[in-house]
Amino acid sequence: MSDSGENSSAKKEELLNGMPKDKYTSFKPQSSDRVKGSPMEVVVDHGVERAIKVLKRKLIKEGLFKELKSRRYYSKPSEEKKRKLKESLKKIRKEESRRQKSQVTF
Repeated sequence: MSDSGENSSAKKEELLNGMPKDKYTSFKPQSSDRVKGSPMEVVVDHGVERAIKVLKRKLIKEGLFKELKSRRYYSKPSEEKKRKLKESLKKIRKEESRRQKSQVTF
């Protein structure tokens, strides 16, 4: 009986939150520049108003305002798929138009 108890404790040590320990420890976030939820620094050189503008720009670039807006109301998974598809098509069109403009100017 003591063997089965030791085996279960060994299994618990191998698994960390239901995942194998080696996979859990090798996890890395997708964005390498900044982890969500980590503190953000804004240097105040030219007044508080300027610092607020810089902070707002950083938050917009990070996508915080967009996420807050999307979480105000529940959206069905099908609506989320449509929205993401629409955004990706918009991004592709925008990149193509930039490429065409850069080819024309050179």
